Amino acid sequence: MITIIAGSNRKGNNSNLIAELYKRTLLDLGIDNVKLINLENMPLDILHPGMYSEENEWIENVKKEYLFSTDKFIFILPEYNGTFPGAVKLFIDALSSKDAEKTFYGKKAALVGISAGKFGNWLGLEHFGVVMNYLKINVFHQKVSISDLWKYMNDEVGFEDEKTEEYIKRQLEGFIKF
Repeated sequence: MITIIAGSNRKGNNSNLIAELYKRTLLDLGIDNVKLINLENMPLDILHPGMYSEENEWIENVKKEYLFSTDKFIFILPEYNGTFPGAVKLFIDALSSKDAEKTFYGKKAALVGISAGKFGNWLGLEHFGVVMNYLKINVFHQKVSISDLWKYMNDEVGFEDEKTEEYIKRQLEGFIKF
């Protein structure tokens, strides 16, 4: 199974749009066991001092439904203040505080950066790669950085840029074999 994580908890964020594009592309490539986690749905009560020791129903459900059974992750990471969103770090911390070996260790990840700026969250992808290494997740070498996101937004289809869509397809073809 491949689990896509749309890395922003901001309502109406563009990470979800790109995550859906990735899901459609995987389906087109014949991969039908794909799940999507939208961090917009992450509950506010997840951040509290007991998150590392107490049981949280949402965390336990996410682990069981999405993480324990997945082999691969795709992280869609928007640029927030020159790196990835704190909501993603909170998500990782909450899910790795217990059962990190079962949740993350030895799995594989593809990284995708998005930004309205010129660099497609390249720096955030590098930073996030360090977090992945700490969790013993093998990061696929081919990262996709989608810059100038607003140029490619289309009210009818959401996102439209043939060149970027080709990069995404090539990344996924390699990631499937990884």
